[in-house]
Amino acid sequence: MPKFSPFEQSFSHPHPSAKIAAFQFVAPTMIQGQFRSTVLQIPAEVTPLKFRGYLRKEIQAVQATAQTPEDIIVVRLFVLEKVLFGLGARKVDSILQGVVEKCPNIQRVELEALARPLTAAEMQEAAAEAQAMVQALSERVMASGGKLVADSGRD
Repeated sequence: MPKFSPFEQSFSHPHPSAKIAAFQFVAPTMIQGQFRSTVLQIPAEVTPLKFRGYLRKEIQAVQATAQTPEDIIVVRLFVLEKVLFGLGARKVDSILQGVVEKCPNIQRVELEALARPLTAAEMQEAAAEAQAMVQALSERVMASGGKLVADSGRD
């Protein structure tokens, strides 16, 4: 079972003191599978009460796309601020950690708070950014001799 290290990420909203944790590997891992990224947007009709169930279903569907046990998937998750505020930071942390622990191929979930749902063009842009991040990660792994090393979170 992989171990995860939480790190804080700021929301982009009027409350700059609010933070949310994302989870990532802390130990170097030999890479044999493929890197992939997935962009998910929680629909506006999903309430805080329905968030956990909806997210589990979507993340399990992403996990099911893994072709080998060595595949590494990074999920970029877009959620409306009202859902995140309705749950609170601790509850969101707990939900994300629980989801990631049950999906061995998901290396990281990047959470981004939204004031409004993304348009189709914005989703395409987010997918392109995620692909660029996967490409950069792939290059970093190749430069390190095929090992995924935990990022310090600093660029």
